[in-house]
Amino acid sequence: MERHYDTQRVEMFTDAILAVAITLMVLRIDPPQPEPGQTIGQAFASDTVPLIIYFLITFTVIVIFWRHHHDVFKRLPEKLTTPELAANMAFVACICLVPFGLEFFAAEDPSYLSVGVYAGLMSLATFSLGAISRLAFGNWNAVVIIGGLVFLLAIPFAPLLGGWCLMLWLLNRPINLAWQRIAARRATDTP
Repeated sequence: MERHYDTQRVEMFTDAILAVAITLMVLRIDPPQPEPGQTIGQAFASDTVPLIIYFLITFTVIVIFWRHHHDVFKRLPEKLTTPELAANMAFVACICLVPFGLEFFAAEDPSYLSVGVYAGLMSLATFSLGAISRLAFGNWNAVVIIGGLVFLLAIPFAPLLGGWCLMLWLLNRPINLAWQRIAARRATDTP
């Protein structure tokens, strides 16, 4: 397949989109506005702290996406194929929608729908990032597949845990490390 698209330009474009998405997310966090009879500290604790926590979790996920994207792109040739570019644009489209997903999630008590939209966007971003690797290097990275599934794991816990269901996303790294250890052990055990 012919390679037409400059890898470095695509990577810089993606970096810019990630930076804009993070900026749009932080703009959602407004100073606390106390209700009558409420102190500013109470308003901060009830309204602002959850938004900051959601932002920090999502920021961490986007940084992990950025790092993985960078790791993939440094191994790519100087030019991308059309399918590789399409997979990257799918990733970028998902990242563009993350501020909407965060806004939708934070606007109401977490429900199956709000968590589903938000977790679905994160899963699609993960799978599209994995597709770039698949197209470029010929294999699916199990870490990517597990990561996408961990995002979806938050959906059934939404009514039970409320906004704290996003904390399940922090399990992504330990689950992936455990999976890598199991895979390495299996590789050394097979003759």
